[in-house]
Amino acid sequence: MYNIGILQLTQNLDDAVHGFKTGLKQLDITAQFHYLNADGNIDLLPKLATELAEKKVDLIFACSTPATKAAINLDATIPVVFTPVFDPVGSGLVDSLSLPNGKATGVSGMVMADAKIAFIGRLLPKAHTIGILYHTADSNSVVEVDNIHKQIGSLYDIVDIPVKQAEDLSNLPDLLPTTINALFLPIGQIVEENFPTIAYYTDTINLPIIASHPPNVSAGAIGALVANHYRLGVECAKKSAEILGGKSPGTIPVDIVKAPEIVLNLFAAQNLGLDLPADLIAEASEVFE
Repeated sequence: MYNIGILQLTQNLDDAVHGFKTGLKQLDITAQFHYLNADGNIDLLPKLATELAEKKVDLIFACSTPATKAAINLDATIPVVFTPVFDPVGSGLVDSLSLPNGKATGVSGMVMADAKIAFIGRLLPKAHTIGILYHTADSNSVVEVDNIHKQIGSLYDIVDIPVKQAEDLSNLPDLLPTTINALFLPIGQIVEENFPTIAYYTDTINLPIIASHPPNVSAGAIGALVANHYRLGVECAKKSAEILGGKSPGTIPVDIVKAPEIVLNLFAAQNLGLDLPADLIAEASEVFE
């Protein structure tokens, strides 16, 4: 039996943990799990990682970028498998996706920019100008905005709407250009956690929101193209099996989201006078009505 540590930033990633455990069971790997959750306190993660090292775990399954950094920074040579890290290379966790080097590998939670752009086109075929609201201090948000700009070409006019802090969102009526047909929210904690404020202002001007965080769809965005965290966990179990079998994590390529899922809110769309395409509704993994 193996000893496996699970280091989690928040309970929002429970689905990834469930998928990881299920994946190991499917591979006939038995393990004793040592689960530690920082409850959103990033500063607590190094201490929790040390506690796992002291338990002499064979591997650490790290959920989130901060959790992965804490696990990698341990003096011990404990292999690390991570998800749903958005940008493993940019955050310095691995050298490259194809050859991570070091003691970590995993599955990125990034949904590629071209897929999100195509999704916006299907969701709002008449839109021509898209606003992107993002937090300038969030590295994941900045990366996604940059990726969108690189892939957008001449499909849409893009208007960046940067905010430096959560308090800036109270000025959203002054920040939102009247020319945009929709507001896209890239991945990012500040924007996701303050979604009710954003939705309050966009509702007053009938502006549809396309989100990147599934709970924001049930709260009023019309749709999102997202990673399935449970499936990411299952894929991480496969990589863990390779490591427990003797393979170095630095030689195991990092995967990215292969089949992002569609989440839609028909009620929000109808309130805006929008009829979402039937084929998109049929493909959605979850539809709120």
